[in-house]
Amino acid sequence: MGSSSQAICYPVATIGAENIDALNRVLADLCTRSNPQDGAALTLRRLVEEEARDLSGEAFARFMDYLYEHITTFLDSNEVSENLGALRAIYELIDVTINKNTSKVAKFSNYIRAAFETNCDPKILVLASKVLGHLARSGGTITIDEVERQVKFALEWLRGERIEYRRFAAVLILKEMAENALTVFNIYVPEFVDAIWVGMRDPTLVILGKAVEALRALLPVI
Repeated sequence: MGSSSQAICYPVATIGAENIDALNRVLADLCTRSNPQDGAALTLRRLVEEEARDLSGEAFARFMDYLYEHITTFLDSNEVSENLGALRAIYELIDVTINKNTSKVAKFSNYIRAAFETNCDPKILVLASKVLGHLARSGGTITIDEVERQVKFALEWLRGERIEYRRFAAVLILKEMAENALTVFNIYVPEFVDAIWVGMRDPTLVILGKAVEALRALLPVI
């Protein structure tokens, strides 16, 4: 009973303080407005892969819960550096295969969706779109569903009332989907062609520029 109580009160203790310290250090390295230290993202990936190999299933699940809690906290933060750190972590973790890979993809999809819906900082939107593109390349049924969902959101934002950060997010999403999920994106090409001209006529140069890049990515199939 004593050990069970301790595990409930101090779940991290059963993982190992060194593991958690290492994780906290690499997450801190990722949380910066500028480019993170060389190798920080790769260090996170290697750490998770090592823990997956070395820990028992239950201990590794606790380790990942701890990591996901931090990612959630960083995404909910008012600090742009922490938002960026969370997205960098997600980007690197997409290619890490774990037992609950399906739930991981679903979790990451929710994270990315929240990043687009709640943030207006251009740096966050650009990185979130790159994470989405990376997730789209990874494939899988859940990924296909998320691609379609994001494309629909993007088309709605582009055709709707002009809210600058939403319009910027829309052209970023469409660009990434055109480049990384063309097979799924194909069915939306007619809608895309109609909607992208909104971005092409936008007075904000960065929106116009990303709209041009999205259109260029689709030219071979238009």
